[in-house]
Amino acid sequence: MKVRLVLLAAMMLPLLGCGKSAIHFMREGGPVTQAPTVEQTATLRKLWRRDLGAGYQNGNFLLAPSLQTGRLYAAEPGGRIYSLDAESGQIIWQQNLEESLAAGVGADTRHVIVVTREGEVVSLDAENGSLRWRQKMGTEVLARPVLTEKQVLLRSGDGQVIGADLESGGILWRVRRSVPALTVRGLSAPLVINNVALIGFASGRLSGIDVESGAELWSARIFRARGSNEVNRLVDIDSDPYQMGERLIIAGFQAQISAVSLKTRRIEWDADYSTLRPLSAVGDILLVTADDGSVSGLDIQSGTQIWKLDALLGRGVSGPFGLEPRGFAVVGDYKGLLYLLDAASGEFVGRKKGGGGAVLGIYGAGDDDRFVTLSENGSLTAWAVGE
Repeated sequence: MKVRLVLLAAMMLPLLGCGKSAIHFMREGGPVTQAPTVEQTATLRKLWRRDLGAGYQNGNFLLAPSLQTGRLYAAEPGGRIYSLDAESGQIIWQQNLEESLAAGVGADTRHVIVVTREGEVVSLDAENGSLRWRQKMGTEVLARPVLTEKQVLLRSGDGQVIGADLESGGILWRVRRSVPALTVRGLSAPLVINNVALIGFASGRLSGIDVESGAELWSARIFRARGSNEVNRLVDIDSDPYQMGERLIIAGFQAQISAVSLKTRRIEWDADYSTLRPLSAVGDILLVTADDGSVSGLDIQSGTQIWKLDALLGRGVSGPFGLEPRGFAVVGDYKGLLYLLDAASGEFVGRKKGGGGAVLGIYGAGDDDRFVTLSENGSLTAWAVGE
């Protein structure tokens, strides 16, 4: 019998749901390096912190906040959803669904969308949090909903991509793809460019789907499975596709990072990195956190490694977040430490202890030198960079 979406607990992958501490989903197996001492040439300043509710100590589903016109829309696994002022962290409104959530947050200036563990999509009014609609999808949705002008795009664990009407929740179309017998539990969110949704699948394929009709316009194999058993043959595209100019960057677990031309859809270069974490960039430097906790900067033109940082191996390092104007990048670890890096050299320039356990994700907060972190205990913290 096929076993789908198996949790690979022995491999300590991100967001696995077993154990009682941050180690169960944030720290890689093997020795843990000591937190490095950093000569502070730049500082991190905490602006505000908001405890959202239930944390992620026993959770499998990360609920990423969404920034829209000065508001942060955030949710926690127990079912609370918030609209926060991005500048102050003050609560504008909150709604408690009293149901466990599996995916979110998708938002635009009118809608805030989350998905329950039962596969029911819930749309709230972005202005006041009132209920707009609820719609059952008949499948388990695992990826953050992505909103277009008229549709909300959803991805399910059984290989479906669903386009639902943004105003009513009615299902407009479904695209079904076969799922390998063994996959990492998690899915990348669609990236929409010129009304085409770019979808990375667990098979290592990338597809372009017309968001209006649901027609699959093209499909290309980016990664090929290698190895003699099902675990070694995993090539899931769980990191969201990332656009840098005319290139689309695709990262696969136990595979590679590939730069695909958006004009020709041909692979321009490959680099041997395995990652499930989000990608980021500063200028022409692509920032990557590999599965072992190393952080690298790659030249976007060629994929050549410019620098590699091994000082955080085994520390459950988050995906990087680029701070473009200052030329910095920031990552966090499973102890809640934040590290500022010079994106050109990979050298440490600052370190700060944040509360709330492991840093699960780092997201934009509007201003170029500000960002927010989501921690294991469910708290959202806003930070600013200073000299």
